[in-house]
Amino acid sequence: MKELTPRQKKSLDMKKNIYEVFNRLCKEYEGNVTVKDVCREAGVSVGSFYNFFESKEAVTAAVYQYLNDEMLDWEYPQEPTERILAAAERLMRLSIEKGIHFLKMAALYEVDHTPTIVRSSYDGQVLFSATADIIISALEEGAEKGLYKLEQPAWYYSDMIIFMHRSQLYFWTVNNGHYDPLSSQLSYTRFILDAISVKGRS
Repeated sequence: MKELTPRQKKSLDMKKNIYEVFNRLCKEYEGNVTVKDVCREAGVSVGSFYNFFESKEAVTAAVYQYLNDEMLDWEYPQEPTERILAAAERLMRLSIEKGIHFLKMAALYEVDHTPTIVRSSYDGQVLFSATADIIISALEEGAEKGLYKLEQPAWYYSDMIIFMHRSQLYFWTVNNGHYDPLSSQLSYTRFILDAISVKGRS
């Protein structure tokens, strides 16, 4: 990987700071945050803000990159099933940490800017998904070891798991936090894994 110049590093740090401040203010102000609020707290000019983002809603697009980084910066179990469950759990915990108001804004932004809801498949991926890659590799490894019988490509089941993740987050946000998305997500993930388990079919 090519080393960043000091200027590039400064820009990257400033962008990450804007994102983190925006995320924090979304929780504190219950979503009623303005660009001026973010700039004041982040110590940047409004002009600098718009050099990075077209609007406050556009900041939410950065959630994917930071979630990917946080997902990759983690040590996962070696056993495929446990690795998939760990990835599903970590993604949900990281998502919940962003807060209800941030996730509502992110969902609206995604609807307007992403052609499909998941698309972690290899035939036209829209957004790089570290979670999808972790799950896909675990599924393929599990199939090679005879743990799973995959009647569809591995990405198909990964899409199902990520789709359920987003569905559970949706229920969590519309119910203003009065819902347990983590338990439900793990339950659905186990159901999918049980359905493709060779042991479960014997």
